[in-house]
Amino acid sequence: MAQALDYKCPQCGGNLVYSAEVGLMVCDNCGSRFDPREFQAQPQPPDPAASASAAGAPPQGAPEPVPGETAQAAAAAWPPAQFDQYTCRSCGAVVVAAATEAAGTCPYCRSPIVITQQLEGELAPDLVIPFQTTRDQAVAALTKLYGKKRLLPKVFSAQNFVDEVKGVYVPFWLFDYDIHLIEHYTATDVSTVHMGSRRHITTRKYAADRAGDARFLGIPVDGSVNMPDAIMESVEPFDLTQAVPFEPSYLPGFLAERYDVDSSQAAARAHDRLIKSAGTIFQDTVTGHERVASAGAEVFIKQTRLHYALLPVWMLTTFWRGQRFTFAMNGQTGRMIGDLPLDRQAYWRWFFGLAGASAVVAGLVATLAVSL
Repeated sequence: MAQALDYKCPQCGGNLVYSAEVGLMVCDNCGSRFDPREFQAQPQPPDPAASASAAGAPPQGAPEPVPGETAQAAAAAWPPAQFDQYTCRSCGAVVVAAATEAAGTCPYCRSPIVITQQLEGELAPDLVIPFQTTRDQAVAALTKLYGKKRLLPKVFSAQNFVDEVKGVYVPFWLFDYDIHLIEHYTATDVSTVHMGSRRHITTRKYAADRAGDARFLGIPVDGSVNMPDAIMESVEPFDLTQAVPFEPSYLPGFLAERYDVDSSQAAARAHDRLIKSAGTIFQDTVTGHERVASAGAEVFIKQTRLHYALLPVWMLTTFWRGQRFTFAMNGQTGRMIGDLPLDRQAYWRWFFGLAGASAVVAGLVATLAVSL
């Protein structure tokens, strides 16, 4: 059974949560404030239920086993690779959690919980960017996003409501690389000359090579299978200069996951990202041509440093007409992204209105040409 810590106020015993508004741990009862860099959760007394379970005896008040039930069947109901259990120190409830969950909330008494074994040893993060935006700001950002979409069905924003808002510390690998890149490009220019009724088209192609060194610091790759890669990349960038050494005291009041994608798996995506970024930078130096296309590259990559960090993301879920819509907001910068439904009637009205305006402009140009 996993060990869990709950963070209690030394003044009154109330729950402590990290507040993005003030950057401190705040007691939800008496309002006392504490610096998360210095606050340490107090040791908890041994859990009688866990001790009895370890000794092979059922905990007091546990239900009688179902006749015919085997240990194998019980284990199969909760696969250990997917789930774990911890005891809430505030109310004593035994809670089943995902095996990757590092922080959460007791579903019975709503006390914030930090699962220590998910944050120790090789699983211990190096850095964390604390939340700097609040739940209310995330909801307000989603409402603002609705207002900017001209082709959003009006009934969506009128009938829609936010079903769930979760502040999640997402595990990220941060890669530092030095690379040497040699890029080959084909540049093309096309010119047309009219001679009487004939048209002469000349195509010129050039070989363009670029070579250079580049350094990339903190390329982020999310280390969670549960988090869609496209969404996590879309909420970037994070300002990594504001990352601080990790302390568990930043987690109470939020959800947190530990990585289940290791650094070697994440490195492949990091390589793809840095090669594309470097290629774009180099290609932008091939100027003065109509078209530029890549003709191959040689890349030499050296990883110089690796960090494991927890980065803040607000996840928002809404349901409309039986369909689920997921949005994400960068918990540091407030950048909001997500997919929205399309009002097809409004789209076609906009499309034909634009086409009609283009036709009017073309007609005016044609009339002007005839008059001349």
